[in-house]
Amino acid sequence: MSALVRIDRAVPAADRIDFIRQMSAGMWVPMDFSFERPCERLDAEVAGEFHASGLGAMQVVVMDIMPVTVHRTEQHIAQADPDLLKAYLMCGEGTSVIGQGGRQAVLNAGELAFYDTRRPYVVSCGSDPARPTRVMTFMFPPSLLPLSPSGISELTATRIPAAAGLGELTSQFLLQLARNVDHYTPAEAARLSTCALEVLATRLARELEIRDWATPEERRHAMLTTVQGFIQQNLSDPGLSPAAVAAAHHVSLRTLHQLFHDEGLTVAGWIRGRRLEYCRRDLGDPALECRPVAAIAARWGFSSAADFSRAFRAAHGMPPAGYRRSASQAAADIMAEAATR
Repeated sequence: MSALVRIDRAVPAADRIDFIRQMSAGMWVPMDFSFERPCERLDAEVAGEFHASGLGAMQVVVMDIMPVTVHRTEQHIAQADPDLLKAYLMCGEGTSVIGQGGRQAVLNAGELAFYDTRRPYVVSCGSDPARPTRVMTFMFPPSLLPLSPSGISELTATRIPAAAGLGELTSQFLLQLARNVDHYTPAEAARLSTCALEVLATRLARELEIRDWATPEERRHAMLTTVQGFIQQNLSDPGLSPAAVAAAHHVSLRTLHQLFHDEGLTVAGWIRGRRLEYCRRDLGDPALECRPVAAIAARWGFSSAADFSRAFRAAHGMPPAGYRRSASQAAADIMAEAATR
């Protein structure tokens, strides 16, 4: 699905702020705006345009926008709290500022920051009053990242630099992904969405690893992220267990369990949840529709097809085969709709 919205003279000056507010609530979440220029000067050249597209589990919005400050308050969160994470990427010249949780990230071209829709934030987009600034946002459930909630919160409103190596790769991958988003088939979009989330998770894990953790709490968060990254990389191993994870990181089983308990999690439950998520993704992938359900379960470490079926039904409310049929029909409906445009 794709939508292009331009804020221009077709919208009366007196209605433009309300129009933008309603548009943003549908495109993202409820929030408020303050423009540097008066409403009557938000003409075709000033307000810019918003191009929103779906990419599997992600929503991508490419914006060319004049300087504006966005506020999401506790009142907005009370109206709608969809539990989403947003990645904000500066594409062009100028700067943007992301503020959340007492931190501020000042972003230049190619730099990235995250913020959480469940908490208040302030975002100042662009800085040049003479021309629009191009930025991109990627919005998705935080549960799709293989990082703990505390690990994610450590990096919200933190500048993720476009340094040589992984930083540059992340920026360029996301830029190219967004520029071509309307040309992907539903199957391609689903797979690319997974790739994008893995690239983002890798970049975030690197950022957590390279920090100089000064307090025991910060070191605990870093350790949890390292452990979860190891689990993510070894999900296909049916022998992956809490004991194996503890041994690989040279900590006691008790310490490992406490690490997850402090986050309201269990080690075994987190392993099972990630395996189920990857199985769900593969079951919804049209390119894998000929692969047996049991083979998908085995691919992600489930040694018993019956155990997998029970766990999947408990997590998603239907058996794996039923989910696959539902996902296939949804993909067919999207393609049929696209063919009629």
